Parts: sequence; structure tokens; C-alpha cells
Amino acid sequence: MTITTFQEADLAQLPALQPPDWGDLIPRFRYFLQSDFCFPVKISENGQLLAIGTNMHHTDSVWLACIVVHPAHRNKGLGKMITRHLIDQIDRKRYPTIYLDATEYGYPVYRKLGFELETCYSHLAREVKSETYPISTDIVRFEEKFREQVLRVDRQVSGEDRAGILQDFISTSYLYISDNLVLGYYVPEWGDAPVMAIDDRAGIELMKLRIQMEDKAIVPQDNLLALEFLAQNNFIEYKFSRRMFLGLKREWKADKLFNRISGQLG
Repeated sequence: MTITTFQEADLAQLPALQPPDWGDLIPRFRYFLQSDFCFPVKISENGQLLAIGTNMHHTDSVWLACIVVHPAHRNKGLGKMITRHLIDQIDRKRYPTIYLDATEYGYPVYRKLGFELETCYSHLAREVKSETYPISTDIVRFEEKFREQVLRVDRQVSGEDRAGILQDFISTSYLYISDNLVLGYYVPEWGDAPVMAIDDRAGIELMKLRIQMEDKAIVPQDNLLALEFLAQNNFIEYKFSRRMFLGLKREWKADKLFNRISGQLG
């Protein structure tokens, strides 16, 4: 077994590794291959994919993403092997913080590798639609003049500079604007359709728009306001996952994250 760079030809084998409760791996890995900030790898044997994963680099932090082991090859240490490899490829002086979102299966592996628990995400869904809210007149489609403000909101909430990857999706966002200031954003076409806001009213108004299109939500358990809003709109928790970090602990605003980007970006 060897660890090598994931190739476009490997996309065809991804359905065999597809976790049932994850989004489609193929478009994710197609993006990883195209992005200058992502470095996907694989463990293979005799041409068969056994495990996959990638690094996603920001200015001074890295997320480990989509670490998946083929169901027929679990409990052989492959998850630990590929995670260790991904960590070893990171310049720890340039990128002092490494993040990931751990499933129940991966959590013990990451603990053994030194990752610490930071918070948990509640995964919620609804079967019964709730009321339809009027959309705030303060919500507008993205305009180029607001680009730097959106990036600043993201930095304030995440504690990271993720401009490189965010700018691939920013043009599809909705913004909450007050007095010509961006107080929050919502990107329906990116990952889990994130909502971030430095103002609580902005966050809730953007969530009102989001739940008209989405029947699932993933929110840090620290954001009690968002969880209360979702409960009022028939969303029920069906599982949780753990946000973990390795290295330098940094400050971020979990209570201003009204829906995460994805398991690969928080």
C-alpha cells in the first residue's frame, strides 16, 4: 500500500467509498483537484482506492477534509495512516492550527493523533415544513463593491483568513446590509449552505431565507439563538459531530456561525 496524489482518473472509484450520510464525494474531489489550495491524496493497492483525504490550506491554518476509508478495509489503521500523512505534509510553523470535523468513527483516531475537542455541531433536519417568512429588505444579492466586507465578516467569525477558497463561491452569496455595512452572508451553492453573521438579527434573517430552501442545518452547539430558531421551525437533531484542532488554539465566534460551510471547512 502506498500514499500518492489523488488523480482525476480516481473519481470513478469514489462511489465505492461514499459514506451514506455525506454529500456526493465526486464534486468535492473534483474541486480539490482544481483548487490551488487543496492537496488530495489516496491509499491504493493494485489499482483499488482504499482510503482518501485532502488538506485545504488557508493563510495560516489548514483543514483536513473527506478522510474516508473503503468499508471493506476499515479497522486496518488506514484512517490513521492517511491522517498522519496529511499532517506531515503541513508546514507547522506557517500553519500552526489544523482543524477537522470528526465523525463518531474518526473521533478515536484523531484523539490518538493529538487532536483536541473544541466544540460540537448539531446536525438537524425537519420533515414538516414551517411557516414561510417574508424576506428582509436588508438582504441583497452579492455585489462586487461588498467583496472585502464579506471577507472581513468571515475572518471575524472564523478566526481564519479563508479568502482563497471563499472567493471561489462569494459571487453566489446573499448579503445582509445595514447602513451600507455587510453584517452577514449566506451562500446557498457552497457546501452545507453556510450562514455567518456578526450581528444576531442579520443571522436570523438570513436563516429565514435559508430554511425556505433547505431542510437540514448544521450549527455549533454554542449558537443557542440559532438552535432555538431551528427548534421553533420543526428542526430536530439527529446526530452530532465534533470540531477538533491540533496545534495553536485560536479565537473564533461559534455563536455567530448560523450554519457551517461543511465538514471540511467548519
